[in-house]
Amino acid sequence: MGSSDKSQEQCLYKEWMRLQEQELSELLHHHSLNLNNTTDDTNDAEMTQLLEKIIQHFQDYCDNRRRLAHSHVSAFFSPTWCTTLENSMSWIAGCRPSSFFNLVYALCGSNIDSRLSHFLRATHDRYCFTTMHTKRTTSYGDRLVLIEQNIKIHSDGNNSDFPKLSASQLSAIDKLQRRTMIEEEMLTAQMASLQQHMADMPLALIARGLSPRHELNPDVKKGLGKIEQAMHSAMHDADNLRLNTVKELCKILKPLQALEYIIAAKKLRLCIQSWGIQRDREHHGD
Repeated sequence: MGSSDKSQEQCLYKEWMRLQEQELSELLHHHSLNLNNTTDDTNDAEMTQLLEKIIQHFQDYCDNRRRLAHSHVSAFFSPTWCTTLENSMSWIAGCRPSSFFNLVYALCGSNIDSRLSHFLRATHDRYCFTTMHTKRTTSYGDRLVLIEQNIKIHSDGNNSDFPKLSASQLSAIDKLQRRTMIEEEMLTAQMASLQQHMADMPLALIARGLSPRHELNPDVKKGLGKIEQAMHSAMHDADNLRLNTVKELCKILKPLQALEYIIAAKKLRLCIQSWGIQRDREHHGD
């Protein structure tokens, strides 16, 4: 990869992170205005428009990454322009889409163990048995739906600790999470197979027959080219999964919920970068 290519990739990343800061400021400003405005329909329309713009920026970023990756896709899997902390958390040149759901549950305060304890104390023994059985046999989102339904029956409706998400939203998020994790696992398996292929035929035999200088001859270039092509395809699929997961989540959430979610996601992303910079400085004694 030429220095100009590396410079373009690094510039793209820096521009993207600057955009995160700009968008976060815009989101926080809009959120503060929303708290003082009671015109729900107008607010929802404005928030939806803002969220669509931000998602389009994400789409543009993925498209630009894909274009630059044609010249040297390996660089995106271990980018020198990111911190070691960021790289250690990377999954196929980005974040895991399944982590998006952890943030949703964290924001709505969905600590399943504490809610089960509350539920068990507040309900009849038959509900206790049902919930304990459900905890063993159903998913995280489904358990939250059951807990919400039964706590509503046995509470006065003023439980401020309960998640803001409705039962139908939790169910929809759970279904999306299941689909996302299946696709994520398939891509993970593809990458594992690709990495195993590095030690497989014909590269293994080529390496065995090379001189100590390990020259990059035409046969090696051909073999590596096929692997890089597969890596580019995997990165493309992973980016699409990340993008589509965010889109689907924002459709399930109400505009204000989606706004708060994107704010939290951008704060987390910027914090990870900042923490990574600080940790790298500590390790290098700067």
